Amino acid sequence: MKNGNAQRLGAAAAGIIFLGVGIAFAVHFTDAGRYVGIALAVLGGILVLYGAVRREEYTTAKYVRKKSLVTAAECEFLQTLRRIAPNRYEVLPQCVLASVIDKRTETTYRNELFRIVDYVFVDKVTYAPLLLVELNDSSHNRADRKQRDAKVNEICRKAKLPLVTFTPQQTKDYALVKKTVLSEILKR
Repeated sequence: MKNGNAQRLGAAAAGIIFLGVGIAFAVHFTDAGRYVGIALAVLGGILVLYGAVRREEYTTAKYVRKKSLVTAAECEFLQTLRRIAPNRYEVLPQCVLASVIDKRTETTYRNELFRIVDYVFVDKVTYAPLLLVELNDSSHNRADRKQRDAKVNEICRKAKLPLVTFTPQQTKDYALVKKTVLSEILKR
């Protein structure tokens, strides 16, 4: 269950409990207890309404199709990457790690594999994944992105699937990009 759904469900459940306790106080106890009971019942009613309103906000969310799967810079770099041995390799953008890496363990949790990498080079015939490529702009300097990048690097290293990164400046040097990509693919 998503965290937001759990919070809404929790608010509604707490509201029902407060409502019940409030009614019990109001019916069975003295005047002071009745006031406490009424206050608890009102609080319970508010929490039930809050849960219902939040649930309505979730169900009325607006979903909009994106204009493009990639940014303008990613699109330009994708065209550069596709020039590298186009008869041998296909380059796919926005690849989820779970599409190219399996997790073999006792548990079924694979959340860490739902991170997205910018590109994957695959064999044009078998579609076997050969190389992952990331375009690291300035957002990769943020602490949260550094953590994410470290985790992706660790997963790729363990899976023996090479990962190379390029800065926006490096993407302009086709010879460097081609040499780096081919040397990583051919190492395997």
